[in-house]
Amino acid sequence: MIKRILQNQLLTTLAARGIAAGGTFLLSYVLATFVTIQAFGAFMLCLSIMIGMQVFASLGTDRATLKYMGVATSNNSRREVAWIYKHAMVVNVVAGVLLGVGLWVAAPSVAQMLLSSTDNAVETLRMTALLSPVYSIIYLCNFLMKGWGRANVSCLFEIGCISIVLSGIVLVYAWLGISLGALALMTALGVILGLYLLVALWAVWWLYRRSALVDSDSVSFTKGFYRHLPDFLLVGIIFYYTQWGVGLVLGAFHSESDVALFSLGLRLAMIIGFILTVYDSILGPRFSRLQHEGNGEGLKQLAQKSAFQMTCFALLPALVFIIWPSAVLALFGSDYSGAASVVRILVIGQLVNVMTGSVILLLLMADQQRAARNILIWSVVVGGIASLLLIPRYSAEGAAYALLLCLLIQNGVAVYVVKKKFGFLMTDWRFVLTPRNRA
Repeated sequence: MIKRILQNQLLTTLAARGIAAGGTFLLSYVLATFVTIQAFGAFMLCLSIMIGMQVFASLGTDRATLKYMGVATSNNSRREVAWIYKHAMVVNVVAGVLLGVGLWVAAPSVAQMLLSSTDNAVETLRMTALLSPVYSIIYLCNFLMKGWGRANVSCLFEIGCISIVLSGIVLVYAWLGISLGALALMTALGVILGLYLLVALWAVWWLYRRSALVDSDSVSFTKGFYRHLPDFLLVGIIFYYTQWGVGLVLGAFHSESDVALFSLGLRLAMIIGFILTVYDSILGPRFSRLQHEGNGEGLKQLAQKSAFQMTCFALLPALVFIIWPSAVLALFGSDYSGAASVVRILVIGQLVNVMTGSVILLLLMADQQRAARNILIWSVVVGGIASLLLIPRYSAEGAAYALLLCLLIQNGVAVYVVKKKFGFLMTDWRFVLTPRNRA
């Protein structure tokens, strides 16, 4: 059963996610090499704002889409899928536009707080405001594709693959002898996102039109979809904080150069964590369907085996980053040599994240949204307090320690809750290693 679940998409999704992770690394390398450290930091701050606005614009519909597309396809209901399309899209468009207007108006104040050393800071933030609704729709389309079981295609619409195209533009300008500033980088990103939006909308429409679903009389989850949005939104906010939000806190206390050091360290650490995003892309609808069908044994085996496989993928590169961070950072130039300790700390956090598997996703997809929400709230509260205490004094290294603490609490407590609610331990891999028990 496990092989049937994973074999159809794992390799292609791994390849697509590998390209996306490579794109993140490539963009970090290109920006560190061909633009100033201040422009790198300012661009990453604007990118963090854009992604944060997407989280709030979704109001939780992205993860709700992932959960209820699993239910709708299990019910073989075309009407339920159409309902998800319509309601999720309306929420993202309306909320995205409103948030974009808010950032446009607040741009002078935000620029003074975060981008004090950046030329054309207000204009750069207003470009970010224009791009935010566009990115929100692209990201929703990405989750719709995952809901259709097309995780291998959805990866191509995430920020990692978009980064590859942007890297190409930066390289062309560098070849022409032109170093791009933050405003030019955001403008180039805007052109790319406009093209991506057209392709993403066409892709989700095509998947719907060619599906073999049948019409049904009603939608079985209208209340459940909206009832769970606050939990999904809160989860999205907290995940955003652990991947992007800490950089904004760092930017409020220190310069764009410090943000660049932390951002580079985090992007390198996310190479370790990319395998988790590969499996999350595949497992979300699977967890939801197994729970919907009452298949507890299948849920257990899928969760444990996937956690074991992720650990096998991540262990060797994690050790390389932990033992030789200075050698890796030498690729980016002398400006970034001070990030070695940041890389070590963040890689340890991502390794813990990977070893515990898709534990938070399991809770979200298996009707334990409230438990997942509470875990994430407390982990981020502790991590947030730590960041306010550590970042002013220790700069990028303090941000890394705060994020590590957040991930340790988040994953440790989530593993305990899964054991209590479902009766199995995510890191109990005995059945995986015992040939007679293999599925």
